Amino acid sequence: MQKLHGTYVVMVTPFTGDGEVDYSGMRKNIEWWIGQKIHGLIPLGSTGEFASLSDAQKRRITETVIEQVNGRLPVVVGATAETTEKAIEYSLQAQDLGATALLILPPFYYAPSQDEIYSHYQRISKRVELPIMIYNNPFTSNVDIQPETIARMAELPNISYVKESSGDIKRITAIRELTNGSITVFCGWEDMAWESFAVGAEGWVCVIGNILPRAAAELYELVVANKDLNGGYDLYKRMLPILRYLEYAGKTQKALKYGLDKLGLCGGASSSPKLPLTEEEKLEIDKLLEQFEIN
Repeated sequence: MQKLHGTYVVMVTPFTGDGEVDYSGMRKNIEWWIGQKIHGLIPLGSTGEFASLSDAQKRRITETVIEQVNGRLPVVVGATAETTEKAIEYSLQAQDLGATALLILPPFYYAPSQDEIYSHYQRISKRVELPIMIYNNPFTSNVDIQPETIARMAELPNISYVKESSGDIKRITAIRELTNGSITVFCGWEDMAWESFAVGAEGWVCVIGNILPRAAAELYELVVANKDLNGGYDLYKRMLPILRYLEYAGKTQKALKYGLDKLGLCGGASSSPKLPLTEEEKLEIDKLLEQFEIN
């Protein structure tokens, strides 16, 4: 199986006004992202509001994305659950449906210890054949997977990637050192992408890619593929205001969906109890995006 690298859009889940998933709109978005030269797609991540979806919706989203992509890009399916048994169930389902790899948070409610985190991934890795991307996101999950634990897990079968979302650039260096490069690091922090690429990250699980996929993919191509740090930084500086907004304003899904709707694509509603953006918030997002030519 080919090694995963590049900029991967962690997809929004568009909802209709009555709370159902807009699957046809999702297909339209996928075609646009592929045309914009993105490197891969990730349904059922945090940006996709996985915690607000039923099991039936998760299955149908996985089926829809894999069917629409039809082998043109890697599809890394989120398979996070609070129990190991449920995470295994989601993982096996994604595998059966044709996923390329899995993205999995540790259990996030009962604050597992490092040994319990290790056991969680160990049990999953024994049951699936797909590559697994560990997802370390302490600010959302309230669970911080230490680099030493990641290094232990890197010795397990199928543990191949980590999405590092701690916001600490030193983590990437620590993981690379402790694993001797045996696990591939993906940046998971919007306004740390250039820095992450510069210190050895080979991918970006990317939020802004929902609405600026071409720019997000180009940043990877410049810095990682072409080793053009200066050219990449020039692009990155232009992107930083909107990257910071998405990382810190607390309106990530709503802002992305507003942007997609403005593009004539499908943003749709967000899951409850999220309220719509105000007119002032929409104007702020418009201003952040006005320098980018999006088509």
